[in-house]
Amino acid sequence: MLRKLVAAIYRGLFWTYDRGTWQYDIMVILILAFIFLTPRSWFHDKPVSPPPAADIVLLLNDPAQKVYQLRASLLDPKADGSVARSAQRVLATYTGKAVEVIRAEPALVDSRGQVISYAVWVREQAAF
Repeated sequence: MLRKLVAAIYRGLFWTYDRGTWQYDIMVILILAFIFLTPRSWFHDKPVSPPPAADIVLLLNDPAQKVYQLRASLLDPKADGSVARSAQRVLATYTGKAVEVIRAEPALVDSRGQVISYAVWVREQAAF
């Protein structure tokens, strides 16, 4: 009795049943039930939404310098001391490289005079 049970488990794990047998059909039904009836939350699977495309835009990719357009809401000049330092912090995080901000100036301003985005000229620093 135990030998038959071990043989059945072995044949099930190593998929040795022939097509058309009832054991094969049961295994296929179990696999399909697992695929379609398992709750998505068991796998912590959530759709990944890409970051908004307009927050950081590379305008110019030149070997000497790069120009980015950064949404003003990303920058915190009060905490960092200036727009350039805030942009440097954001771009270093975004690119994963050390950057030197050459210049930062407002690029888009709304009708009330609020800055919407900044143009930031940077030079990537060489890694040592």
